[in-house]
Amino acid sequence: MLANGKILRFRRFHGYDYSRGAVMFITFGLARRRPVFGQVSGSKVIYSPVGFAALETLQREMLRNLDITVFSFVIMPDHVHLRIHIRPGAQEPLKAIGGFVNNFKRWTRWKAAKLGVDIEWQPNYHDRLCLNAEVIDLVEKYIANNPLKWSLMNGPNPPLKVHEPLDAVCLPDDEWWTGVGNMDLLSPNVKLAAFRLSRSIPRGDFTAVVNRCLLAVEKGFVPASTFISPCERVLKDVLASAGAPMVRVVPDPLAMIYRPREDEPGLFAAGKLLLLSRVTAAGMSRSAAWHEINNVLADVACKGGGVAVYMKGRGDWRFRRPEGAALRTTS
Repeated sequence: MLANGKILRFRRFHGYDYSRGAVMFITFGLARRRPVFGQVSGSKVIYSPVGFAALETLQREMLRNLDITVFSFVIMPDHVHLRIHIRPGAQEPLKAIGGFVNNFKRWTRWKAAKLGVDIEWQPNYHDRLCLNAEVIDLVEKYIANNPLKWSLMNGPNPPLKVHEPLDAVCLPDDEWWTGVGNMDLLSPNVKLAAFRLSRSIPRGDFTAVVNRCLLAVEKGFVPASTFISPCERVLKDVLASAGAPMVRVVPDPLAMIYRPREDEPGLFAAGKLLLLSRVTAAGMSRSAAWHEINNVLADVACKGGGVAVYMKGRGDWRFRRPEGAALRTTS
């Protein structure tokens, strides 16, 4: 299941017939989060002897349990992530998962003891049922990016430490802004192009609209957006694939150490993303909050010498210049 770009957690999904087969995201960890399996360097886990023992045990269990196929996995210093497939027709599918996890835990603990290390596992495991291709893709990214995410959040100088309050020429002096990521994208020499791409844009027009936005990138503007509408999300993916910098703005407070979404660790590590937060008034609806943040983002871009663009389609778009000229329609 998926909500707002995040994987929802379940404890055995009620009402689902696991005997028909299932793709699942499984997580289990060590008690007290002891990092005995190794350490993370950049985007890789450097295994300790106990970590290698855990890897060997996992590979052995993958061959022994015929009801479970492991498609991808990562053994982190203190926990394990797996994407598994339960074979359709398995007699007791949930017991097969439990047996797989318990055997791995038991044999890893036994091998660790042989190496002089006493480990203790947290009970049970966390499961997420992957019901469609979008969730599976999100899980794959989560597993692949987990070491890098760990580095970003736990390094000596965490790149994901939230900066507040922000002091930048383009930001209003009387508002409390916070940010995480590449703060250089707020420097005076950076010109933002604030894009608001309407939900009313037909999917058939997405390519033409995104290509039009990319013209601003070619001219040296840094795209800034909420990246929440369907067309805006496509633009974000295209920018990420092209290695272009971008600024994302949200109307929500940020935790002091930001926990990146599944598609963000690589962008933060490469210095291609700045996440800005401007908290809206209490009691404001989500729709009104996003509408207000789009208007403020347009003001911020123009104040810094950039432009603000609002598109409803290929032939219906409005823009505002730095000098504060009124929005106008151009075809």
